[in-house]
Amino acid sequence: MAYAAITCLMNTVQQSMEVTGYDLQSFYEKLESLRANLEKSSHRTSGDHLEELTRVEAEIIELACSSEDMVDAESRKDEITQLGFLLKQQVERIDSAMNKWMIIAEKNMYMTKNKDNIIANTLSSQHALLEPDENMNMVGDENEFEMMQGKLTRGGRELKVVSIVGMGGIGKTTLANKIYSDPFIMSHFDIRGKVTFSQEYCRENVLLGLLSSVSGMSSHEFYEQQDDGELAEQLQKHLKGIRYLVVIDDIWTTETWDDIQLCFPDCNNGSRILMTTRNMDVAKYASSGNTTPYQMSLLDFKRSWNLLHTKVFDKESCVSHEFKEIGKQIALKCGGLPLAITVIAGVLSKIGKSLGEWQSVAENVSSVVSTDVDVQCMQVLALSYHHLPQHLKPCFLYFAIFPEDEVIFVDKLMELWVVEGFLKAEETKSVEQVAEKCLNDLIDRSLISIHNLSFDKKLESCQMHDVTRELCLREARNGNFVNVIREENDQNPYPQSMYFSSKSRGRVSIQLINIPDDCVIEEKLSRYPNTVVSSIICFRMLLSMPKLLCFKLLRVLDLALVKCGAFPNGIIDLIHLRYLALSLSPGVERYLGEEIPSSIDIPLSISSLCYLQTLILNLPHSKGYQQREKKYPLILPSEILTMMQLRYLLLDWNYFRFHEPTEKRLVLRNLQCLSGWNPWYCTKFVFRLFPNLRKLQICGVKEDYCSCTDPYDFRDLDQLEELEFHLYYSFLPVCPFFLESTPSDYLRFTERERPSLTLPTVYYFQPLVLPPVDAFPQNLKKLSFSMTFLRWKDMSIVGQLPKLEALKLEYRACIGEEWEVVEEGFPCLKFLCLEDLNLEYWRASCDHFPCLERLFLEECRFLDSIPRDFADITTLALIDIRRCAESVGSSAKHIQQDIEENYAGSIEVHIRDPVKRR
Repeated sequence: MAYAAITCLMNTVQQSMEVTGYDLQSFYEKLESLRANLEKSSHRTSGDHLEELTRVEAEIIELACSSEDMVDAESRKDEITQLGFLLKQQVERIDSAMNKWMIIAEKNMYMTKNKDNIIANTLSSQHALLEPDENMNMVGDENEFEMMQGKLTRGGRELKVVSIVGMGGIGKTTLANKIYSDPFIMSHFDIRGKVTFSQEYCRENVLLGLLSSVSGMSSHEFYEQQDDGELAEQLQKHLKGIRYLVVIDDIWTTETWDDIQLCFPDCNNGSRILMTTRNMDVAKYASSGNTTPYQMSLLDFKRSWNLLHTKVFDKESCVSHEFKEIGKQIALKCGGLPLAITVIAGVLSKIGKSLGEWQSVAENVSSVVSTDVDVQCMQVLALSYHHLPQHLKPCFLYFAIFPEDEVIFVDKLMELWVVEGFLKAEETKSVEQVAEKCLNDLIDRSLISIHNLSFDKKLESCQMHDVTRELCLREARNGNFVNVIREENDQNPYPQSMYFSSKSRGRVSIQLINIPDDCVIEEKLSRYPNTVVSSIICFRMLLSMPKLLCFKLLRVLDLALVKCGAFPNGIIDLIHLRYLALSLSPGVERYLGEEIPSSIDIPLSISSLCYLQTLILNLPHSKGYQQREKKYPLILPSEILTMMQLRYLLLDWNYFRFHEPTEKRLVLRNLQCLSGWNPWYCTKFVFRLFPNLRKLQICGVKEDYCSCTDPYDFRDLDQLEELEFHLYYSFLPVCPFFLESTPSDYLRFTERERPSLTLPTVYYFQPLVLPPVDAFPQNLKKLSFSMTFLRWKDMSIVGQLPKLEALKLEYRACIGEEWEVVEEGFPCLKFLCLEDLNLEYWRASCDHFPCLERLFLEECRFLDSIPRDFADITTLALIDIRRCAESVGSSAKHIQQDIEENYAGSIEVHIRDPVKRR
C-alpha cells in the first residue's frame, strides 16, 4: 500500500500547512508526482521479482509513515525552522526508494508479459469453451433467462449491447453460456461467437479467439496475420451482412471496449453483443443508454439449497434428515453465491458422511471456501481486487476493520476513510464527495453491496459478502493494513508478509464477542509493537481500556463501546489523533444545587490535540424503557471550539462553559457536521463561527428550548443542507437552572420532581416555536423533527422553504389528529417520512406535493388512509408502509392501481407488518 502511505503523507503535509502557515507546497507537489508514478504502474501479483518489489514497497511505506510522525511532531513546536529541512531529507529518501521500485517493476513487467499472455490465453480459451452442465438451470431462474432472451431477440434492428453485471462467482458466465447454447438463440442468429477476456488484456489474443469462434477454424490458421488491423478486418468480414451474436465474457475496462467495438459492424439486422462484467460503469458505457444493464442478484435460500442438494445428494436414493438439516445451514451461510456453493459442495463430496465433519464445515463456511485449493474460489474473487485502481485498494481493504455480518453505516465508514488520510484530494470535490464516489465505485464493481437506503434515497448502510470478506481479511492482514483481535482460541489463518511485520503502520480492530478480562486484551495487544499501531477501533463492549493508550502514534481511537468513568488523561498525550470517540459518565451528579466552576467532563487541554478532525462524545447507553432518556448532561469546555481542524463534532446532551464570541474568536472553517448542539447556543453570533457547516442537529431538554432569548437564526449558515430538531425525553432526574440569561457563568442543576402518572404526557412538553421562514438557511434540503410537539399548522412555515426536498417527522414531532395541508403545500418536496405519529386524518391533494417521489409511513397506527388524490402525483415512485393500519395499505394499493390504469405508469408499494384496527 505504498500509494496509500504517500497519500496519507500528502494529507499530513497539507494539514501542517493549515496549522502552522509554513509553506511546504514544493514537498507536497513532489510527493504528488511520486504518487502519479504509482498510479501509472500496473501492480502485478506474480513474476520473478515480486518478492523484491514487496520489500522495496515496504521500505517506501516505512519512510512515508515515519515522515508523517515527524511532520506532526515538528509542526507542534514553537520553532518550526527544522521542519522544511527534515521533510526535504525524507522526501529524497522516498524518491530514491521509488526509483528502485520503478526499475524493478519495469523489469518484472517485461519478463512476465509474454508468459502472462500465453497463460491468460490458455485460461481464456478453456473458460470460453465451457459447455453448460446439468446444473446450470440452478443459477438464475426462468424469468431471468427469458428476460435476457427477450433483450437479445427483440427491441429493434440496430446493433445493441446487452450486459450482465455482478460480483465474481455469481454466475454471469454460467447464464451467458446457457443463453449462448439455447436452441432458440442458436436458430435466431446466423452466426455466434464468444471470447473471454483476461485481466491482462491482449488485443491480438481477443481477435484470434473471436475469429476462431465465429469461423470454426483454429486460431493457429489466423496466427500468421500478425497485424491487429488485419485481424480486425478479417473479423468484420466474417460478421458483415449477417445477424450475429457475440458473447464478450468478463470485460474489465471501458478502454478495452473502446479498443474492440469498431470490430463489430452494425448492419441494422438485429445483431447483438452479450457482455458480462463485474463493473457497472463498463456495462453502462458499452450500452450507451440503448439498454439497461442487468444486475445479477444472489440466490435466495430455496435456490441455494436446490443447487447444493443437486451437487451433493442427487445421486443418492436416501439421505438422512440430519445431513439435510446441516446441508441447509451450509447453503444459507454461503450467502447465495453460486461459486461458494459449488466449492462447498466439492468439499462435502470429499469428506464423506460424517456428521461431525459436516458440522465443522457448517461452522466455518467462508474459511473453507477461501482455502479450497482445487476450485480456487479466492483466485476468482481476487481478480476483482487486483484490478482495482490504486486509490480504491485501501478503501476496499478498510472493510476488514468491520466484524462479520456487521451493518456498516456509510457515514461512519466515510468519515474513517477521511481521517485515515488515504483518500486522494480532488480540486473540484469536497473530501466527502471523493469518499462517496469511492464507495459507489466499489459498489459498481460488485465488491460491496447496498444494505439500506434512507427515505431520501441516500445510501445509509452497506455490506460485504462473507466470501469477499475473507479475501479482504487475507489481503489486509498480508500487508499489515488491518489486524483483527478475536476470541482467545481464534487463530488468524492469514500470515502477514515478513516485510510488513514490523515496518509499516497497521490498524487494530477489536471484535471480541464475549466481554474479556483485561489480561486477555493486554496479551493480544502485546503482539503489536507500540510504534506500529495507528488505529484502534472497538466493535464490542470492553470493561476498561488496558494498554490501549500506550500506542503513542495513534491517529484513530474509537472507544465508544468502552466504559469510561471519566475522561482518560492519557488521551491528551496522543498528539497524532485525528479521530476520537468516547462514552463518558457525566460528573454533574456531584454538583447538584451547586455552581459548577469549570468543565468537569473534558479537560481544558483537549485543545492541544490540534490535528483532531472528528470528536464524538456519547453518554453511556440507556437500557430498557425509553432509549431517548438522558439522565445527566456533559459539561464541556469552550476550548473545544478553538480546534481548527475539527470537521465532525458529535455530542450527546451537553452544556459548554461558554462565552459569547468576540470578533477575534477563531472561526472553524473546516466544520462540516455538528450534532447534539444545545438550543442555548443557536444564536447568530455562534453560527458565524461555522460558515461551512452542512449538517446540524439541535438537541436539548424543554428548558433549553424554552429559555432561549434569540433562538434559531440560521441566516449566516449559507452552506447548511441538513437540519434536525430533537427534544430529549423530559422525565429526567435533573433540570438546568440558570442564574443569568446565559449558561456561561452560573450553571447549576436541580433535582426535578417526578411527574404525576395521572396527567397526559403532552402536559409535560411545550411545543417548539419555529422561526420565521427568512430565518431558516435558504439552501436547506433536508429537515427533520423528533419529539418537538409542533402543531400541524406549523408545517405551513416548513412548506415555504424554497429548496426543501426531504422532510422527516418522527415520534411526536407533530401533535393533533388531523393534518390539513395548506394551499401552498410543499412545492419542491421529493421525500416524505412520517413515523410514530398520532395522526388520524390526512387532508391533502396532489397539488400540495407535486414533486413527491418517495413516501414512507411507519408506526402511524391511527392513520386512516393516504389521500386518494396522490394517484395524480406523476413523480410518485414508491410508497413504503410498515406497522400501519390495514386500511393504509389498501389505500396505497388503490393509488398504485389508479396510476397503472390512468397513466400507464408503475409505482412500487411495500407493505410490512400491517396492524388491525380495533
